[in-house]
Amino acid sequence: MRRGDMAAIEQWGVPLAVLGLVVATLVMASIVKKQQAHQATVRAAVRKHEKVLLELEGALSDLGPVPLSRELRVAVRAEILSRWQRIQSLYRRYPGIAERVAAAEAGVAGETAPVTDSVGPIETEQAFRTLLQALDALSEHFRLGPLLQSIPQDVRGVFQRELGERRAEAVARFHLVQSSRLEAEGDITRARAHLTTLIQVLRSRGPSTDFVRELYVEAETALDAMTDRQIGAAFGESAGKSDSGDDTA
Repeated sequence: MRRGDMAAIEQWGVPLAVLGLVVATLVMASIVKKQQAHQATVRAAVRKHEKVLLELEGALSDLGPVPLSRELRVAVRAEILSRWQRIQSLYRRYPGIAERVAAAEAGVAGETAPVTDSVGPIETEQAFRTLLQALDALSEHFRLGPLLQSIPQDVRGVFQRELGERRAEAVARFHLVQSSRLEAEGDITRARAHLTTLIQVLRSRGPSTDFVRELYVEAETALDAMTDRQIGAAFGESAGKSDSGDDTA
């Protein structure tokens, strides 16, 4: 090789090496950027599933006293299981994921028919609000989705109707109990307000089923009975005053 060629190679050797390092650095940066983008996508997907899981698991826990059908509870628990399995497929190092999947599987298998057929008395407003929020959350999931479980639209409608009836029942039990308590305490105005609120909610929120119509009749009957008691008490007071006036005369 001629001396001139050697000089040319020596002259370009360092720039080419630097160029190679630059290209390698750019390639590595591109790989790292893609990995970071993938990790961000995975984290976002996991957070999305975690949010739904928190809502579904919380709703089932809050609705423990409500006699929802076994079919509805199994559908919710199957959705919970699917969400945990999806997280497992996305991020196998998720803390305790194997145990969470196993617990969700046991939850699906362990569901049984409800032991009662009605919502019991709801004593506090906080308990009442908690029940309504849980029922509304499940209803929204079945109405809007998307669900990982494939549930036909007509079945979703059946579940929504059941949740709507249980919501109406919870509203009725709360307002009827509160109305009776307030009337016994002599606070007739607030007692009547509970019954009129109940009638309005049953009329506006539905669903339009025989069960809800029976609750509506129960609320109207309670309001009519309260009115009759008030009228009777008013006549009693009037008669008492009249008798007292005759005695004085």
